[in-house]
Parts: sequence; C-alpha cells; structure tokens
Amino acid sequence: MKVDGMLTIAISIILMFVCYTDIRCRKITNATTLLIFSLSLLLAFHHPEDLSLIVLLLLFCLGFVLSIVGVIGAGDVKLVCALSTGLSTTEIGNFLFLMGMAGIPLTLLTCLYYRLFSRNNVITIPYGIAICSGYWLLWAV
Repeated sequence: MKVDGMLTIAISIILMFVCYTDIRCRKITNATTLLIFSLSLLLAFHHPEDLSLIVLLLLFCLGFVLSIVGVIGAGDVKLVCALSTGLSTTEIGNFLFLMGMAGIPLTLLTCLYYRLFSRNNVITIPYGIAICSGYWLLWAV
C-alpha cells in the first residue's frame, strides 16, 4: 500500500473518533485536529505542486469570521482547514461541496430530533459528522 493510502486511512480512523466526540460532547479537540493537520501535511508533501496556501488562508479567514459571528464552531473550522491541507485546490472545492451536501440531511434530522424529543430550545448541530462525511465521500467518488 502506498504512503498516501496509509495516511488517508489513518486520517479516516481519527475522523471516526471525531464523529463520536462531536455527537457525544459537541466538541472537536485541538489535539485531534492537530493530529489530523500533521497527517494532512505529510499527505501534502507527497504532491507539493497541488498545495494551495492562498486557498487555505482564505478558508481559514472565512471560517474564523463565521466562528466569531456564531454561525459555525471554531472546532469545525479547524477541522475543515486541517483536512484541506492535504488536498489540491480542486479537491478542496469538491470537499466543501460534498460537506455541504452531507450537512443538509444532518441539519434537517437534528432539527427534527430537537423539535420532537428535546426540551432544550438551543439547537446544536454536530457538523463534524458532515465534515467527516464530505472527506470520506471525496475519496469514494
């Protein structure tokens, strides 16, 4: 198996843990994100010609602003940026699209669950699941 494949599998295993913690605690830890970032950086070194620092910087800045406004959690932004580090510019676009598509049913189901079963009026969506799903779908398609 190639190094790229092993790194992608390692990232995917960590993403399963991210999904679990995001569902249970609505938290994506910095340590987990740093580990994913490190593995994605190693993945990026295998195809450095595809690395787009400008796109990563724009993605991080936009996510930072959205997290300050309260639209998305900072852990979600860090996870998206960490995963995007190992992707080419085209793959980042596809990843963001697939993440958005995975987020639609997740958001609808979460809102339905809160409406039917929760006594809490504050709805929190474990968007880490959509982020992980977008990454997995990227490699499945």
